[in-house]
Amino acid sequence: MPLDHDLAARMAQPDFWPLYSFDATAVRAYDDAREEAGEEDEEEFRTRFLPAQELGLELRFEPGFSYVDLAVVPPGVAEPEIVGWDDTAHFHPHVMSWSELDLLCRATALHDPTLRHPGPMSALLLRFAFLTEQDDLDTITPFTDAAFAEAFPTGVSDAVALSTGPTGTAPADTAHGAAHGAVRVREETRAWFDQRDLRGTGVTWSTRPDGHRAVHQEDESGAHLYSSRAPEATEEEFPFTAWSRLLRGATATLEAAGAHPALRCPETRRALDRCAEPDGHTQLGSLATTLRAAGLGEGPLLRAVTRPSSRAEAAWVVETLGGFPQGRVTAAWFGRSPLADARTWYLDLTLAAAGHGSRFGTTFAAELSAALGDAGLGWAETTGSTSVRDAKGSYVHTSDLLTVLVRDDLPAAARVIARRLHEHGALRTADLRHSGAPRERVPLPEPS
Repeated sequence: MPLDHDLAARMAQPDFWPLYSFDATAVRAYDDAREEAGEEDEEEFRTRFLPAQELGLELRFEPGFSYVDLAVVPPGVAEPEIVGWDDTAHFHPHVMSWSELDLLCRATALHDPTLRHPGPMSALLLRFAFLTEQDDLDTITPFTDAAFAEAFPTGVSDAVALSTGPTGTAPADTAHGAAHGAVRVREETRAWFDQRDLRGTGVTWSTRPDGHRAVHQEDESGAHLYSSRAPEATEEEFPFTAWSRLLRGATATLEAAGAHPALRCPETRRALDRCAEPDGHTQLGSLATTLRAAGLGEGPLLRAVTRPSSRAEAAWVVETLGGFPQGRVTAAWFGRSPLADARTWYLDLTLAAAGHGSRFGTTFAAELSAALGDAGLGWAETTGSTSVRDAKGSYVHTSDLLTVLVRDDLPAAARVIARRLHEHGALRTADLRHSGAPRERVPLPEPS
């Protein structure tokens, strides 16, 4: 089942990803343009993916409402059963592990050769996957980078990017302010990591008495888990049976592909073993010759060996053909992830309004976001303000509230924030704290 034509066309437009990511500026521009054009009917995009025979997934996106949901589509069911949704208010986007997403995308690529993996399906569904301690970034990072490159190309082909990065990932995009010479990932990849990294937050997977996997969180002091797939959830709250059936069907699809008679030949086994080595991607031509001689016909698997859309695509196909564990070849080919040591902090910055203009919070947030971005340290945005009633009953603006995302170097970001505050005479009255409990204060050093 190919990607819906209308959605594919919309994805080719430059504002699609900002809208799909609920970027506030893009959403305002979208609303203004539709109002000016007199368009009253809200846009809605739906597309279905088929990871298993008669079992599918349906993605629905409403850009005007900043809303996306994902549903499983069992056979004989009138309405798809929602497994997760994302919006700007009451979101529950934590549906699946990375390994489940990868499994579903691999199986879909075998059912539908037009939906290559990594590609549009994985780029769209990444928002419903999240990271826990069991996940290996060495395996995941190449796939996320390649998925976004395939779905939203930037003019540098994936083949060039993969061959020039020292660890097999995309070369530096200096527009995002990384230190000179740093190994980079795409901005979309880093944004996904920032939003969906739940490692170190007490999130664990478990198996329920009925055999279905569920996820829960013991410690909510950091980033929060928002999922309907809880151990105590009912089938009405999360369709466990349908989801487990979908995963079993996808697994069966891959196992069937790996059981082709051509893969039993000793020559094929030796060729696959050579391709599983760290330099195995250089042996793909030899593997293709061996597979053809052994009787593997043209199809998605042979195409990924002879004409891969990305090195990551060839990696998972070698894993499938060789019966290697999921991610083993990918990690061998790409090496250590540029995100291996990455960390993300969400901070709350409170600015006293006294002595500043009414738009100080908005102006300062824009300046701070630019400064953090130029340093490769994150971004900032306004999230609200506080007011109190004075003796006359009028509301008086007392403070502005900002959210600050910091990447990798908290002390360096604190220095940038302190310097900007000092320039506006707001350093001594500002308060910077971690967003999660126990909301510890982050020291703001006096600029030297």
